[in-house]
Amino acid sequence: MPKIGYIITLLLLALSIEVSAQSHNEFLGIPFGATRDVVIEEVMKMGYDAYDQGGHVQIPVFKFGELPVQVDFIFNKNDKFYAFELRTGRVEEARRGKTIEAVDYMSEQFTLKYGKPSQDPTVNETNLRDGRNVYQQWLGVKYLNGVTSVYKIDNRYYAVGLVEHRGLSREPLAQKKVKEKPAAAEPVF
Repeated sequence: MPKIGYIITLLLLALSIEVSAQSHNEFLGIPFGATRDVVIEEVMKMGYDAYDQGGHVQIPVFKFGELPVQVDFIFNKNDKFYAFELRTGRVEEARRGKTIEAVDYMSEQFTLKYGKPSQDPTVNETNLRDGRNVYQQWLGVKYLNGVTSVYKIDNRYYAVGLVEHRGLSREPLAQKKVKEKPAAAEPVF
């Protein structure tokens, strides 16, 4: 009997590892590598309006847990979904603390999904400089890189979370196959 218990335990452990590995390879149930049409279709099935913006598909208002964000699904040269970006609205200097709270919340959510970050938070309200301020990074996740940042542009602040599939981001441009037209039958006279 103990052998059967060990076998069942090992099978359950293997199944749970496989399930957790699969959950990293998608966002909102949409797998990395999906085509633009599949992403738009899945977003619409969730009840959101998807706006095709050329290099990305956008959901203007999305609830990421308790945080309202804009979501961008980003595509590579082969038109495959390889990254997503979450962005809060811009706030003025007086509300920059809200941006720090938002990037902290985003980082907590990324930690729950992707595990411990590669570093502790590196910025706070007092050391923000113009441009991008990296808050935390996740570099140890299989196939993925993640980062949360605070942007300061013209004394306005917003938080950004980005997750990118390493393999798909570097995927070379695929050669498009040109279908040859069948030779036209010669008229018979």
